[in-house]
Parts: sequence; C-alpha cells; structure tokens
Amino acid sequence: MHLFAALVPPPVVLDHVSQVVAAVRPERESAADAGQTGRHAAGSGRRFGRRRQELPPVEPPKPMLDLVPQARMHVPIAKFGNLALVDANRLTDAMVEQASDWAAPRLHLQGGLALEPEGDDSVWARLAGDLAELNAVVRGVSRIAQGLHLFVDRRVFRPEVRVGTINDRTTEPYLEDLLATLDHLEGPAWWQSSIALLIPADLGPDHPPHKVHREIPLGPPVAH
Repeated sequence: MHLFAALVPPPVVLDHVSQVVAAVRPERESAADAGQTGRHAAGSGRRFGRRRQELPPVEPPKPMLDLVPQARMHVPIAKFGNLALVDANRLTDAMVEQASDWAAPRLHLQGGLALEPEGDDSVWARLAGDLAELNAVVRGVSRIAQGLHLFVDRRVFRPEVRVGTINDRTTEPYLEDLLATLDHLEGPAWWQSSIALLIPADLGPDHPPHKVHREIPLGPPVAH
C-alpha cells in the first residue's frame, strides 16, 4: 500500500480560513465593477423607458481562486512509498510506541504565500506557533522509517496549508489583497494531538483524497 504521514487540522480551523479566503475581493476590482454596473443601469433606464423588456439573468463572475475543499486540506509530513502490509504494520507499531514521547504542538494559521516556489500555482496559509516542536515531530517520523530501513521522502513537508489554486481570472491585485488578509489572519489555535497515517484514495472531488490507516497520538501538550 502507498502510505504517507500528515497533519490534519481540526475542521473549525479549516472552515475559518476557507471563509476568510472566500471573502477576499480586491477593492480595485470592486470599485470598477460598481462603476460599470452603474453605467449599465443608467443606460438601461433610458433605453427601455418606453418599452418594458426582460433581460436575461446575469451570471455572477467566477471566483479569482479555486478553493481547496476542506476535505483535501492537510499537511503532508513524509511519504513512505509502496509498502507491503507487514512493513506498514511495523512502521505503525513503531510510531505508536515512540510518538508518545513527542510533545503535541500548539498551532495556528498566520500569514500566507502564493506561487512559491517558482512553478507552484497555489496559495498557502502558514502554520505558526510551536514550530520547534512541530519540526521535532517531522524529524521523528523520518527517523523511525529510516531505522526500519524503509524508504522515506521528507521533501513533501512544508509548514503550510494549501487553501486554493490560481485560475485564468486571478490577478496580481487580488493576490496582494489576499496575502495582506492572511497576514492579519487570527484563526483559532489548536493542539495538534496526533498525526495520521494515510492511504491515497480516489473518492471524488468533495471527499478526502485518502483513507485513514491509523491515527497516531502524540504526547502531552507543550507547556506554555
């Protein structure tokens, strides 16, 4: 089976950041739209004053960002490749045994970035909080896999949550406004009390792209 480890933030956290991102609309575009609408409306009044005419419904503009469904918002830590069931169970047992020694970090979302590194087409919200403890968890996951002589790809980890991907309507002013909003994001904080071992699965666009193989509890929360 193809197995990977990931952090899955609580639904309330993902719901909050999704709502914040969805509400962003550049002031420059809004003003232009308002002026354009006003001109059209005035013209319509003069044109159709003598004869009432039904206009076709106007479709709302498409969004400037394709939002990532919340079911697909998680933070990959490491990939382990295609494992035999016996190796997947060895890895799971070792992680259950050792993860209780890793402190559960207190995290929140603060700040963002877009189109980084070069070639990336996404907007990300940054993880903030107990990042030293989070990095200790990431290193621990890799250390266990390497100790069992299993393949591990650590390059997938980045301390960010993907919130959307650009499309053909995305503009530079919109991204500037979105990143400014994310810089002032004050989302709910949470204790990341577990990591998940996941198996990729194709269940449809609105479903998680994985099945849970095992939830691995972490140790006591970081003392503050």
